[in-house]
Amino acid sequence: MWHSRSLAADVEKKVLGLLPARGGSKGLPRKNVRPLNGRPLIDWAGKALSASSSVRRAICSTDDPEIARAAIDSGLEVPWMRPPEISHDSSLVVDVILHALDALAREGDLDYEYVALVQATSPTVTTGDIDSAVAMAIAKQADTVITGFHAGQRHPATMFSLSANDEVTWLLADEQRMSRRQDLPDYFIRTGLVYVISTETLVQRRSIYGERIFCLVVSEERALTIDEERDFQIAEFLLRR
Repeated sequence: MWHSRSLAADVEKKVLGLLPARGGSKGLPRKNVRPLNGRPLIDWAGKALSASSSVRRAICSTDDPEIARAAIDSGLEVPWMRPPEISHDSSLVVDVILHALDALAREGDLDYEYVALVQATSPTVTTGDIDSAVAMAIAKQADTVITGFHAGQRHPATMFSLSANDEVTWLLADEQRMSRRQDLPDYFIRTGLVYVISTETLVQRRSIYGERIFCLVVSEERALTIDEERDFQIAEFLLRR
């Protein structure tokens, strides 16, 4: 497994830290500024990103003044407000990232090689996660670094789809499913704690996923994304400890 190390020798602050946060959340209205254990949700990820020694700048891209104020309070910069055309629920995160890079380039802030993308809906992300993911990206010359956790009981060998009349189709072939549990290959599930993406991948592929993708493995307990009410309750419990 990957272990972080000092970045002083091989990172010349060519990494942009970016936290995108829209005001118009549909599932949980105003969730990005909703209090979580006494702090706005965005404050948890914002403080983790702003404390990172791996990024040249730590920026929040938002269209919402209240979110902007909370982001600034967490230590992030809000150098501009995100334009409406990339602030609706169908907007792609890659377009938000490219807008940020372009806006910085117009200010003369150039030469970013990677973007460390952190989401407000991931309150369990740590500064260590961010620094470790950046270190992995640089050391392995990755196009993308994601985070993930061990599938455990959610192994694909247990998974199937159902037809309209409830007939089972197994995800894996019989010879794979019938293996002893200890002989099954390890599988991992992606989580959204942090993504580190090369700017070359972002520009050339217009995607956060390149060809060379690596994973920073985290504990399942911290693999939490706030999408619904129950997630808030789980986060309150985890972050209270």
